[in-house]
Amino acid sequence: MPRGVGGRAGRFLLVAVALVAGFGWLGWTLRDSEVTAGAPTGMPRSAGGEPSASPLGSPRAASLSEQLTSGKEADLRAALVVPSGQALEPAATGQLASLGSIDFDLATFTYLDGHSAEVRGTVATPPAGTSPRWTFTLLHLAGDWKLVDGRPDA
Repeated sequence: MPRGVGGRAGRFLLVAVALVAGFGWLGWTLRDSEVTAGAPTGMPRSAGGEPSASPLGSPRAASLSEQLTSGKEADLRAALVVPSGQALEPAATGQLASLGSIDFDLATFTYLDGHSAEVRGTVATPPAGTSPRWTFTLLHLAGDWKLVDGRPDA
């Protein structure tokens, strides 16, 4: 495992995702709905005002877990919101693979707005001193849920 991971165990995935996708450089503010880099500005809503995108389902949750932890760059790119042409942090695939599988608790899926949501999950092999329970922020992009952020629960 790369040096420094243990010292940042509480922010391991958050830092990895930020380095991979470069959100700080892009000025990405998901909670303020300032979605950039070609992402949709809003999710179509049903007549009742609810997001028309389906919640994260079992097949996509399993696929997302596999893509995030496979150790393959192509899989990681498919799971994360990554701008086209953005370089990935070289150690990111290995660091995320070291988490083992992620079991998303679909009963905790909650929309944040029309195109983003949070879901809790359990990481099989959390970094030392870190809770196995995590909260993940997702973005519905091009018809699929993708990871924006992940952080261990306190």
